Amino acid sequence: MKGKSFLGLLFAVAMLTIVATTGFAAGMDTLTVGFPGDAKSLDPHKATDTMSFAVIRHINEPLVTVDGKTKELVPVLAERWEILDDQTYKFYLKKGVKFHNGEELTAEDVVFSLKRAASPESLFAKSRGAYIDPEGFEIIDKYTLIVKTRGPIGGWLESMKHPYANIFNKKAVEEAGDEYFRNPVGTGPFEFKSWVKGERIELTAFEDYHGKKPNFKNLNILILPDDSSRVIALETGSVDMIYAVPPSDYDRLKDSSKVKVVNAPGLRILYLGMNNDKKPLNDPRVRLAIDYALNKDAFNEIVYQGNSVKPYGPLPTASTFTPANTEPCPYDPEKAKALLAEAGYPDGITLELWTGNFRDRVSGATVIQSMLAQVGIKVNIQVFESGVLDGKAKGKDHDMVIATWGMQTNRDAGMYWVGLFHSGAIGSSNWARMNDSVFEPILNKAQITVNAKERAALLQQAWDRLYEVHPIVPLAIADEIYGGRKDLVGMEDFADGQLNYLGDLSIQE
Repeated sequence: MKGKSFLGLLFAVAMLTIVATTGFAAGMDTLTVGFPGDAKSLDPHKATDTMSFAVIRHINEPLVTVDGKTKELVPVLAERWEILDDQTYKFYLKKGVKFHNGEELTAEDVVFSLKRAASPESLFAKSRGAYIDPEGFEIIDKYTLIVKTRGPIGGWLESMKHPYANIFNKKAVEEAGDEYFRNPVGTGPFEFKSWVKGERIELTAFEDYHGKKPNFKNLNILILPDDSSRVIALETGSVDMIYAVPPSDYDRLKDSSKVKVVNAPGLRILYLGMNNDKKPLNDPRVRLAIDYALNKDAFNEIVYQGNSVKPYGPLPTASTFTPANTEPCPYDPEKAKALLAEAGYPDGITLELWTGNFRDRVSGATVIQSMLAQVGIKVNIQVFESGVLDGKAKGKDHDMVIATWGMQTNRDAGMYWVGLFHSGAIGSSNWARMNDSVFEPILNKAQITVNAKERAALLQQAWDRLYEVHPIVPLAIADEIYGGRKDLVGMEDFADGQLNYLGDLSIQE
């Protein structure tokens, strides 16, 4: 029954796409993209998942953002801005910007949006939204306003790359009420058309867009979570492009005459999280021993067939901060055994390793199990559905867990580490349960330091402390692999993981 259902769906998709691709070739009418998952919400304040953000990226826009390639701050809805003091920002809006409902963007919409980000209505009220002073707004005129943060916040403008800082139309949000998450209105290059949960999302180019117009009229997103189905859809022409090409299909697709694959630098670190609260992993010598015992070069080759890079530490290379010392922990099993003996475990230890049911993580878990066995660490693997793992790893019962932490929505090291290592994130994203009395004050100070040189020095101190205590083992930064029809141009310029803007893609004539 499931097979028939899938074939029926694939046939329907193919029929729809024949029309779409015919128009596409003649007049660049429609681009059809296969996503590995569905959006959860199209309200930027109600979403935390990559697929939601990937769609929202085309509908909504912030005041400023960080260019994925140059890592530079660039204007979007704000024409320019001034930093009046360490916590006061003056924005000059671009004039004549239209929302998809025809309303003009004004300072009132900006105030409404940023206040909403800081309100209990937002999932980011206690994180990024907490940077904003809800009483610190002043509207100078229709296109000029002042925004205050809650004290100095290092990297605050850069944080606007995250969708929490997208600008809403006040009227549209108030009229839609609880249904806004499925009826979004933005200023972006595409406007929302339809959404069939679990199947497809359709967007159409916004005729009054204030910037460069998209190269095609319609953007259709098909939800294809199964890796094989997604690849088949590309090879049969049912879609023009797909995200998340499985590494196991890379070589075959690379040699195809019909499709192509493109590698881009990954933005997510795959890491081995170790429970810093629980014996024996509460001893940093044991954690360091595990790092020495893992051959990261071999891990990357086995798990990703070379379509990845070895991290130099707990920070993606996409970060705007680059540490002075970027030598990863070397592979040295003898040193690992010596550290275990020094910590009081000369006969080895037994640990549980939790992982999600993604192909690379299960494969990675077996590689880790084999490598750690060589130094006397027995590993028992438990595989969970990814949603179940997310819930369980927020607790305190695990020994080790394989997870990822990415920089798709920011490029700032401080904000990256707050989510990964700050004690305030224990019970949410700090799966290593790190709570270090040396590291945390340094990170806290960095987060309220606006001066770039002083902040970089503090981030370096934080980096050095992370190496000392080893809360996690960074394993791999997997390449982002995109698949597309042979004549599709533009994937080579992608630099934002799965949050790329797709409107600049085109067909080679």
